[in-house]
Amino acid sequence: MARLARLALALAVALVLAGAAPAAGDRTMVGVEGAVTDEQVETIGDKNELDVSNIHFDGSKTEVGIEPATVTRGERGVAQETQTENESVVIETEGFEPDYDPGTVLNRVEELRGLSATQGITLHQYDDEDGAPYDMPDEFGAILPIGAQTLQLYSNATTERRQPLGYAVERQAAVHIYLMDDDDLADYGLTQEVVLAHELVHALQFQHDLLSPSRRELRSQFEYWSTDSRLVTTALVEGDAMWVTEQYLARYDDSNYSVRSYNRSLARSAWPHSVAGTPYYYGYEFYERAGSSPAERSAAIEAPVNSTAELLHPGERVERAEIPAPPEIPDAEQLTRYHADTVGELVVRHSLRMNNLSFARAAKVADGWAGDRMYYYAAAGAKGPATHWLTKWESEAEAREFATAWRSLLETNGARSTGDTLFVPASDHAPGLHYVVRRDGATVRITAAERAETARQLAAAVDSQSENATGAT
Repeated sequence: MARLARLALALAVALVLAGAAPAAGDRTMVGVEGAVTDEQVETIGDKNELDVSNIHFDGSKTEVGIEPATVTRGERGVAQETQTENESVVIETEGFEPDYDPGTVLNRVEELRGLSATQGITLHQYDDEDGAPYDMPDEFGAILPIGAQTLQLYSNATTERRQPLGYAVERQAAVHIYLMDDDDLADYGLTQEVVLAHELVHALQFQHDLLSPSRRELRSQFEYWSTDSRLVTTALVEGDAMWVTEQYLARYDDSNYSVRSYNRSLARSAWPHSVAGTPYYYGYEFYERAGSSPAERSAAIEAPVNSTAELLHPGERVERAEIPAPPEIPDAEQLTRYHADTVGELVVRHSLRMNNLSFARAAKVADGWAGDRMYYYAAAGAKGPATHWLTKWESEAEAREFATAWRSLLETNGARSTGDTLFVPASDHAPGLHYVVRRDGATVRITAAERAETARQLAAAVDSQSENATGAT
């Protein structure tokens, strides 16, 4: 199996990471002509993938989407060098003088992580400069805006923009770590020393080929490079760093900070950030239950579990159900498939939580997930985009539980029946959406569109294909 080296993920998980201007609306690609190939379907929206050259350490107040190039660096001065126990490794601090010894921090992290630095590392510092509230793009991983609407996450309400507490990048085989100013970090109950300890784990991951700026080689380890697989890889990398951070706090620092602060659900306006925090907590929990020695953590990164279902239930082999091919849509319907994604058990769980189900209830409903694919369609004219979300469950009872919970979620958001659809009316912060929810044994099919006609047409095409497949067997 090729190494997982190859990933790097930010808490800024996959918003258009990068401080780009927020994108309004949805990429429906109405102008696409001709058939869309499977490769195009899997890669459309690549600009929304994680920028895997960055690792962010986030606090409960931070916001996502800050590109390293946009961070204020502070005044540049003469680089300060710190010698570590390994005389060939030097840590340079560029433009600032910390009141702790970075070399000592590295030596401690090396001991806790069971890996030694192989080359020098450069540290930089920036100020915490909050931006004005903004409408966060409704994108995360491979979830596009109409997918966020389907999951009842979409919101055009504004939320505060915050900077990361720290991040690591690898450029030309050299690792650079950027840290928020120590005085600013005090507002988060943290010291810069602790943030550095977290980021040094990522530096060691880079240097030992557990991590690299390229995601291309990582894809081969998953059937689909999807929201679900990205959360798996994020969790394994960040869980490793959080494990060391917790150990560092226990031994060397009294900062009031805990990985458990990431087991949270934020306001809907910040849903991408809310989902993005889950790998920090669940990655840590995975190691706590599956094996947390340095060697075990390295092995897990190099040979990742195949879904967030296995991440959430260590030791359980989740037999992935076969997902039928996407429905063939008659030309007359004027619907063009342009994207596909697997959202996975963790996103299902978090979506339920963010729509007012209790943590325990959301976890119970999502348990039993055996696979899913969400297909995105562009509609001609003013019909708007649509999705068909096919979910598979380990038993008919679990599928029934999920379908019941999902209908209840829609009703909680004001859904009313309009013929054979459920209509969630528009709110101040989200457009209205029509749903067709059907269960067939251990399969639940959810079709969603802004127009009732589009939802019905797509659902009818799915029903027809399902009936033909059943008749063929």
